[in-house]
Amino acid sequence: MLPGFIEKDKLPHKSGIYQFKSSQGHILYVGKAIDLYSRVASYFAKQKQSHGLYFNRNVDTKTQALVSEISSVETIIVESELEALILEANLIKKNHPPFNIRLMDDKDFLYIGLTREDFPRVVTIRLKDLPIMKKYWGPFPSSSTVRNTLKLLRRVFPWCSGGKKACFYYHLGLCPGSCVGLLSKREYQQIVNRFSKFLDGKIDKLIEELSKEMMRLAETQQFEQAAKLKKIIDGINYLTQPNRVQAYLENPNFLEEETSLALQQLQKDLNLGKIPERIEGYDISNIQGTHAVGSMVVLTEGGIDKSQYRRFKIKIAGKPNDVGMMREMINRRLKHPEWPLPDLIIIDGGRAQARAVKLEIPVFGLAKRMEWLYPSAGEVIKLPKKSSSLRLLQKLRDESHRFAISYHRKLRDRIR
Repeated sequence: MLPGFIEKDKLPHKSGIYQFKSSQGHILYVGKAIDLYSRVASYFAKQKQSHGLYFNRNVDTKTQALVSEISSVETIIVESELEALILEANLIKKNHPPFNIRLMDDKDFLYIGLTREDFPRVVTIRLKDLPIMKKYWGPFPSSSTVRNTLKLLRRVFPWCSGGKKACFYYHLGLCPGSCVGLLSKREYQQIVNRFSKFLDGKIDKLIEELSKEMMRLAETQQFEQAAKLKKIIDGINYLTQPNRVQAYLENPNFLEEETSLALQQLQKDLNLGKIPERIEGYDISNIQGTHAVGSMVVLTEGGIDKSQYRRFKIKIAGKPNDVGMMREMINRRLKHPEWPLPDLIIIDGGRAQARAVKLEIPVFGLAKRMEWLYPSAGEVIKLPKKSSSLRLLQKLRDESHRFAISYHRKLRDRIR
């Protein structure tokens, strides 16, 4: 149960960062959550205490002390776990919330550190190790998340593990070879600087610098070096799509504003009669036509709305027929008048898939290969690769694919 001073409407069932504030407006505590509403509500309970506050009786005394000082909560909605992890660490480092420090007194949380060496190593450390580090990030409450994140980051920013002979990570391509003299101290420092900017949340600046250097190398016909930078840029985009930590730090409402602009741009790009408040995405998953399943995912006002997701076990049999399967799924979906009708439908595929759906509602196929939009009739729409409207549709298409694949795997596991 939430106390009266916390507005339920400002606590969505979405992932993001929450900040508890005092009556003076000071930030008391910063945390991240997969479901902001559920996480914030977990601090409070139905039983009313004598001093007029609500506590969850399962929390410790330090958390109860935090709850007794909370006067308001602010949230920042994000779209990825990595984004939340880095944003949480940056907000803690920027604001030094007192309860983040107090609650760590008896918990030795992890930090990410750079050692003070000619070839600095990236290490996980504890509070006692901070003074000997060249630079550090954290604290991070989830040690498993930190370790998994570093595994991903090392593929993009390979760092040295120390030693004077080829290490295990060198053979895996996760060490640049400074241990065997393959690059200079200056070249290695470039890798470290890029890693540092990434964890500082300066993603856009980092990509801009790398892109300029890549173009310079290409113009001087240093194609091999340019290709290496292209690989780094692609890796950063993979890890951070979407990741705009610096933008969040400057404007906590960044995601909502960006999404609103993307929807306006989408209306213009597709010549829609209104801003599409509900967009449905569909995908089919099967192996040679067997155990075929379909997925329906929904964006409500541009945000992923998992409460509206639906999945279908395809009944059509015989040879693989994506068009027929798509038609079956849409027809079955329309038999549910209790489900709100969408303003726009996006189907994974091309014109054939788009033609399978005969509705008054605008329908487009989004093909992975060229990322072009196919209406059932008329010219193909080629949106700019970096346009906000295309990114919004890619998010929907990728989510429908993920949801279909996960259901397909679940059905296969049941049969085995």
